[in-house]
Amino acid sequence: MIKKTFLTSVLALLLFMSGTVFAQEEQTVLPRAGLTPESTFYFLDTLGEFLQEFFSFNPEAKAKLQIEFAGERIAEIKVLVETKGPETKGVERARTLLIGNVAHAAEIVQEIKSSGREVSALAKELDDEFDRQEQLLVQTFQDAQKKLKEDRLAIIQTLIEEAQKLGDTEQVVGLKAQAEELVLGIAALKGVRDEIKESFRSEKRKIEDELDDEDQKEDKQEELRNDEDEESEDSDLDDELDDIEIEDEDTNEDEGNESIRESAKQDAEAIQRELEKSLENSNLTEAEREALKQAGEKAREEAKQDAEGKDENER
Repeated sequence: MIKKTFLTSVLALLLFMSGTVFAQEEQTVLPRAGLTPESTFYFLDTLGEFLQEFFSFNPEAKAKLQIEFAGERIAEIKVLVETKGPETKGVERARTLLIGNVAHAAEIVQEIKSSGREVSALAKELDDEFDRQEQLLVQTFQDAQKKLKEDRLAIIQTLIEEAQKLGDTEQVVGLKAQAEELVLGIAALKGVRDEIKESFRSEKRKIEDELDDEDQKEDKQEELRNDEDEESEDSDLDDELDDIEIEDEDTNEDEGNESIRESAKQDAEAIQRELEKSLENSNLTEAEREALKQAGEKAREEAKQDAEGKDENER
């Protein structure tokens, strides 16, 4: 019994110390993600966080722990977005927990305020940390968007090489489809990013309300600058995507076939003209000339049909 109590006390002390120390550090980079919400054992992560908060008896320490937990959620989102895409169920689970961390921090601030204590300094510290995490969240999605753009470029290059080698048509079509799916994936990333960011900010504003007037003004200006930078990056990415064009094989094939048909038509007409010229200078009777003329017209028509038949088969 004594041994069990001792181990429990040590565990509580370690959890408290690790949580408190981490909360005192400025979180400028994401922590290691560890387990993600799609793991069977993910409950161990959330259980560990519950124990850390349970054994943190200081309300301010509890509030600062939410910074650590939120950072882990963003790290999990990063892993999931990069490996499985933004629409996987794990992203939604991590998002829910992330917003819950910010909301819980805001609740603790209100509880401390209700007890009659000053909370502006705590609110400033929390807000600064959550601002950094919001930028890490946005950067996570922007990095994923850039990666998809590079993937699309690689597919376009392969597509061009396959077309140049006149290889398997089905493979070229498949590569085109993959390239277009990547563009849709980039749009999906933007949508999920904006949804998470808006929910994140909505809860964070409850903390910002406790800042003094000057800090609120500075925070708003910084938020506007961040939004402008984000919009600029989005615009640059859109411009880069617009510059990456997939050569339409079908259109080129149609243009090539049209060229073949036009060339065949011109050749047939030239032959007909030469035939008629020869007939005029010959000693054949009128009936013989007419028969040869009709034969020439028939040959020209057959050549035209043959060219159109080959065109249809190529399609």
